[in-house]
Amino acid sequence: MIENLWVGLDKAAEFVDVSKPTILRRAVYFNKPVAEIEVCPCPEGKVRFKKLKLGKGTRQERRYYIPDLRLWLN
Repeated sequence: MIENLWVGLDKAAEFVDVSKPTILRRAVYFNKPVAEIEVCPCPEGKVRFKKLKLGKGTRQERRYYIPDLRLWLN
């Protein structure tokens, strides 16, 4: 089973048990292709996000990268 690596704001805040404003303050836009995310380090204490479309006819929404959030839990 493939793990979903991107979550919305609500799930990101719930995952690390912080407020949504905390996620927003620590968010940095990842402006490279998603395929490059593993080779581009994230600044410490930050979480990368991209604006992703979930399907045809849907709008782009901010999605936060779970592996960055996991680092907050260490």
